Amino acid sequence: MGSEKLTPLCLAANLKDSRLIESVFDSAGIDYTFEITPLSGKSILGIIFGSMKKGVMFLVPEGVHEKCLTLLEDAGLSNLIIK
Repeated sequence: MGSEKLTPLCLAANLKDSRLIESVFDSAGIDYTFEITPLSGKSILGIIFGSMKKGVMFLVPEGVHEKCLTLLEDAGLSNLIIK
């Protein structure tokens, strides 16, 4: 990926969405990375038992950010884009 700054692009709250995002980026030859991150909006069980839900945040180089936005929108995944 080089030394280009990475920017957060989208957030998957489940494995299905994460795999869809990976598939879109892999098919387009996009370099990306991801981080496991806490999600806002605790569940009832999380409140009772003290655990917080986690998601996968995808980060892409600044130079391909706009292209990745378009790829996600074209794939019907615009609801996962971090705004």
